[in-house]
Amino acid sequence: MPDTEPTEQVPDTPERPGVRLILPVAAATRFLQWGALGLILPVSNLFRLSKGLSLGELGFSAAFVSAVVILLEVPTGILADRVGRKRVYLASLVFFALSCLTLLAARGFLSVTAGFALYGVSRALSSGSLEALLIDRYLAREGEARLHRLIAATNAADTAGLALGSLAGGFLPMGWALLAPGAGRYDGTLISMLVLDAVLAGIVVFAVSEDAARGGTKEGFRGFLTGSLRAVTGSRELSLLLATMIAWGFVFSAVETYWQPRLAAILGSSESTWVFGVVSTGYFLAALLGSLVAPLVLERTRVSPYRFLFLLRLSTAGFIVLLARQASAVGFSAFYLAMFLWNGMANPPEGTVLNLRIPAERRASLLSVASLLVQLGGLGGAVTFGALVGRWGIPGVWYAAAGIFAVSAPLYLAARRAETGRGSD
Repeated sequence: MPDTEPTEQVPDTPERPGVRLILPVAAATRFLQWGALGLILPVSNLFRLSKGLSLGELGFSAAFVSAVVILLEVPTGILADRVGRKRVYLASLVFFALSCLTLLAARGFLSVTAGFALYGVSRALSSGSLEALLIDRYLAREGEARLHRLIAATNAADTAGLALGSLAGGFLPMGWALLAPGAGRYDGTLISMLVLDAVLAGIVVFAVSEDAARGGTKEGFRGFLTGSLRAVTGSRELSLLLATMIAWGFVFSAVETYWQPRLAAILGSSESTWVFGVVSTGYFLAALLGSLVAPLVLERTRVSPYRFLFLLRLSTAGFIVLLARQASAVGFSAFYLAMFLWNGMANPPEGTVLNLRIPAERRASLLSVASLLVQLGGLGGAVTFGALVGRWGIPGVWYAAAGIFAVSAPLYLAARRAETGRGSD
């Protein structure tokens, strides 16, 4: 990866704010976006049950929403590259508001699922759109050598938003019940989400300007899709990076699905719910710390980001093995948090090398492809490990997941060789 300053700095103008504004705007928008979602995450299934869904309907409702996101992920990314990334992101905020309003009035499976499906549309529209716009602006001013700073800041903002949003989301229903005892228990949560959505929209409208239309925006939809696929298949380095993301989704579906049952088995029951809350909060903080530490390590050691990612993935695989071997809550929690610390450290360099390989005019669509591949990997992992866990148990499934993760680590070294054209890293 180049380590030099850009030869020409683009002057700051009111239409193109300088890098000092890009960083706080990027961090603020990501914090608010994920913070708004975090408000309902701790109670999302309790909310569904309060609206009349049965236990059996919870899975069907969540699966339908996931299907909406998967189906729209790539088309909405292409739409952002063609008609304007700011416009598409603002459209995502409109659908987010419609989701909250629908859920306020919803009752029963169909209306509740429809409300969450509107959020699925919002999620697909927001994926990669504003992010691509701000990354292009940052690259134009700071060059490739400092992109990891922006990626680290946005990753930290994501994690902080989810952590604080989830923490607040656990207390909001109780506070709302005191303020409005006759209203729905979770109405205050939805209203708070609407408020954050409005603040986010205001920041985007006034602090971010749309890029001028690109020459390629008149390209037909099918032609644009073909060109985006050609950008992936024509770059061995990019293809290898995307393969590592499929592996991540596949492996971490096992960790995220089974950590709570495994911890409950170690504790002997699931009654002490505060333990799960503490571990969940610790996960967010560990991931946040990892995102903040990684840029410092990269800048001080000058290690290749590909080699750094290779070592981090091997270390994370080792922590998954150690996690599977734990028989105490303290040991389990320690290795669970260590695993996510290492995983959080991988986010800035991985986001950096990915964005440096993506053509700027197709950034939103290809970031959507990356997000889609993670989700498809997760879906494949859920099916595979779900079929195996009955015979192997949770530790056995985690051993297999760790092995797959370790095997995928050399893909980073192969990507490095593809970048340099040398025979070794």
